[in-house]
Amino acid sequence: MSATAQLPVVSPSPASLAIGGPILVASDGSALSHEALFTAARLAASAFGGALEVIGVCEPMPGVAAGMDVLPVPPELDEARRATMLEDLQRSVNISAAGDPHWPISVLVGSPPRMIAMEAEHRGASLIVMGIGRHNPLDRLFGTETTLSTLRESHVPILAVGPNFPASPSNALVGLDFSQASIQAAHLALRLLTQGGRLTLVHVRPRFEHPSADWQAWDADYGRTLPPLFEQVGSQLDTPPGVTVETVTVRGDPAPALLAFAQQSNADLIAVGTQRHSFIERLVVGSVATRVLRTARVGVLAVPGK
Repeated sequence: MSATAQLPVVSPSPASLAIGGPILVASDGSALSHEALFTAARLAASAFGGALEVIGVCEPMPGVAAGMDVLPVPPELDEARRATMLEDLQRSVNISAAGDPHWPISVLVGSPPRMIAMEAEHRGASLIVMGIGRHNPLDRLFGTETTLSTLRESHVPILAVGPNFPASPSNALVGLDFSQASIQAAHLALRLLTQGGRLTLVHVRPRFEHPSADWQAWDADYGRTLPPLFEQVGSQLDTPPGVTVETVTVRGDPAPALLAFAQQSNADLIAVGTQRHSFIERLVVGSVATRVLRTARVGVLAVPGK
């Protein structure tokens, strides 16, 4: 067994951080599309310098089985549902103190995750803003599972927020595994912080319990590798004046360790990168991002890998 621990850093190219594109906020206009969704969208538009656009997606009505045949749904029904969602979205934006009636609003018909991801890429969006719905089996666009499904389809980062997401986040942490996606997550999270905020780069080391000399040597070498990697990432960040960047190393399973640290540090935002190295990994997105999105009680910024 080799005692050499390697954690290569991949520097993100400026082109991969699509700053300046529109911010696409996905909503269905229901009561679950709370104030924080539009507040987060305004924050992102200001941070990334893009216009804000609102999108809703109606799933088409399935055909009705009639004996051996399937009766197609009249297209007028889907159009009526699309028009109703458009009215709901317009009303939601008008009522919300964080909304702006001049935001362009569009409603499409299709699979919400796929349509949202396609529209984001087609429009050159910098970010998709979605909701984290909790304990409600009837939530539609404003739901964790829809957000996860969109992340599986999307090449555009997603900011998922709950009802308590602040207008000015001051404490963010990044799950840093030194992949390109996690470094991009740090870049984007830094932009969302208010002046005087704090960004903590958290690396989760493997839990070390093996008594052999080879494992001990590997673990020691792993530890020596981390400081220069943290320094390299820190040097790549364009940290605004007054914002503090800290580094922390913890041991354990990545998702539980990040969630525990977020709770202990009263974080407003958890940022993670996701990887897609194979078809299977694309389907599951990555256990860390999935568990964080399903469990976190704060905002989550998920940045898809290439």
